[in-house]
Amino acid sequence: MRQLSQIKAALPQAVQGSSMIKPSVFVASTALAFVAASALAQPATLDVRATMQQRVNPAMMAIWDVGNNALNDEGGIDPKLMDGAKWAQVAEAADQLAAVGKDMAGAQGFIAAAPGNSEVGDGEITMAAVQQHIDGDPAGLKQMAAAFADHAQRLATAARAKDAATAGDLIAEMDGVCETCHARYWYPE
Repeated sequence: MRQLSQIKAALPQAVQGSSMIKPSVFVASTALAFVAASALAQPATLDVRATMQQRVNPAMMAIWDVGNNALNDEGGIDPKLMDGAKWAQVAEAADQLAAVGKDMAGAQGFIAAAPGNSEVGDGEITMAAVQQHIDGDPAGLKQMAAAFADHAQRLATAARAKDAATAGDLIAEMDGVCETCHARYWYPE
């Protein structure tokens, strides 16, 4: 009974005096809303190919657009060729990649590609084969996605700090981060 008194005391005066809602109903409905919101926040089955096409590729292209045009003779980022807008472009695109990685790492399941997006060219692996690879080790895909998110977040941090050496290294290493996953799930043969 003491807990009910504490809950009732914490409720706004308008709710306490209302005959339309009992404290127990209020608490139960609040708890139900919290559970429902948590369930909705969990990524559902993630379409890997669409995610790559719609989210990863544009963000990577934005990073490479800046990085490739700001290279020094050693292959790193030349800070003299960077300005605030270019640093912001790299940071924003890296943030987008980090979000994708987190979404993939938290996905409840994966489909390689939706039925309307599963056509491949001659000599390319079928989406059915990609699905088999994913189904064989979905936890590994989630781990690689988390590593991808971490790498992208470090790039965003370096770009915001205008740290050309670190950003250049992280951009150069991004190909390897991507290729590790592609070699395991997309092109393992």
